Amino acid sequence: MRRLIVIFISILVALLALEFQAQTPQTPRPPQTQAPPAQTPKPPQTPPPAQTPPTPPPPAAAKPPAPEPLQLAEDWMARLNNLSNWYLTFEGKEMGREDLVNKMMELYAPDVVAEVPPHDDEQIGPVILRGKANVQKWVDKISRTQVKLLYIQRRQTKKQFEGTKLIYSTPLLWGGVGISFEIIAAWSRREDRRKFTGPGSVFLQYNADGKIDRLRLYVGEISEVTAL
Repeated sequence: MRRLIVIFISILVALLALEFQAQTPQTPRPPQTQAPPAQTPKPPQTPPPAQTPPTPPPPAAAKPPAPEPLQLAEDWMARLNNLSNWYLTFEGKEMGREDLVNKMMELYAPDVVAEVPPHDDEQIGPVILRGKANVQKWVDKISRTQVKLLYIQRRQTKKQFEGTKLIYSTPLLWGGVGISFEIIAAWSRREDRRKFTGPGSVFLQYNADGKIDRLRLYVGEISEVTAL
């Protein structure tokens, strides 16, 4: 009996001790802070070089405006009429003729096709010239055999408009422009100074480079001019 009492008292004391321990507030332990690992200092970074903005391409050169059809017609007529404006020296040397021929040939493309009146009285129909070399032979012959060249554009008068030069023009599908106009041709033969004239028309096709690709020169009803 005594032993049971001792065991009971021991258990009671143990329970009281546990209850006392549970009621006593426990001081929380401070969290352990770990020192951060030592970091190797980074070398100072060099700022990237400033990028130069790309240079814009130079603006394309503006093309000069295309000549007006009237200007093209007048230029062609003026160079043709100038073919007789050269002279012979006392020694018989030609002065300025080749320059006038070359000036006229500046207008033509290398592969030009020209349809021109015949220079032979017995030939019927136009002459077809292919290539710049053959056209130059025709121009050269004009400069040698004709004088007082006077090709002029016909003018039209209607209502309040007097003496207007009519130029017909159209853009070509393959580039360039075509023009046509009426003329009155007049010239004298160099060998005997006999003068001739006739109405006609001119058709010119200029390519995209401003050179003549095709020429058609018609002069019909040619008559000799005689004194009354």
